[in-house]
Amino acid sequence: MFGYVTVFKPELKIKEFEAYKGVYCTLCKKLGKEYGVLSRLLLSYDGAFFVIYKLGLNNEKVTAEKSRCTFNPCKKCCKIGCSGDTYSLAAAITVILSYFKLIDNIHDGGIILKILLTLIRPYFSFIKRRAKKKYPDIFAEINKLMRAQLDNEMIDNVLPDKAADASANMLSFLLSYGETGENTDFSRDFGYQLGRAVYFLDAFDDYEKDIKSNSFNPFKNSKNFVDDATVSVRLSIGELTNKLGEKSFNNFSSIVDNIIRDGLDFQLEKIVQKYRSDNIEQSI
Repeated sequence: MFGYVTVFKPELKIKEFEAYKGVYCTLCKKLGKEYGVLSRLLLSYDGAFFVIYKLGLNNEKVTAEKSRCTFNPCKKCCKIGCSGDTYSLAAAITVILSYFKLIDNIHDGGIILKILLTLIRPYFSFIKRRAKKKYPDIFAEINKLMRAQLDNEMIDNVLPDKAADASANMLSFLLSYGETGENTDFSRDFGYQLGRAVYFLDAFDDYEKDIKSNSFNPFKNSKNFVDDATVSVRLSIGELTNKLGEKSFNNFSSIVDNIIRDGLDFQLEKIVQKYRSDNIEQSI
């Protein structure tokens, strides 16, 4: 995930936002504990969503207690605990995805960026090995799907849906990981649509940059990339919204609902407005 799966704060109640921040802060602490203090820099709201999704779907018993930020001891925060390994799983996934993101950036970046990222690659490799040791099956599946993603992007005139397939399957695998019964099929479908939406949001956001650098973008051959990207994202948001009616996320239902209904839409509109502003400036 790329930072697009987050709450729309104006529509959240204070207690809901505090719970959301509590999950975020607790995941930060888990990353530091299992992968070292520098790994906290990899923390994302996407990882927080993963924890909330799992805790809510499985109705895990959670605890809340007052805590303090490791980096700013004067700042109070809330720690949302659970009895299972959800945070450990989320931390490992965060590390593994960050490693592959680094490799991707080295591959696509300019010479200066390549040099800088190559210098920090040993650290990423080190923490990646820790995560791989804990969850070798997750690492193997992500590695396979990342290769499939690259293969898809090498196809001439590949259709956007085909280009998004590997990323969509990755989120499908991750959200359904460890699930049983009806939760498995639900999470596969939910994860696929979420992965598809995130892939298209990222491609839409990077369109101008990708065109300038002659990098791959699924909307590169589109006659109207703004409309095509918007439709692609909205189709998946619609599917996700429909899926929300099939399951309860218990104590976290309102937060999950906010992220899917309002958060994704806000991210989409922000990107649309960026390109509309560019067009206005160019026409003046």
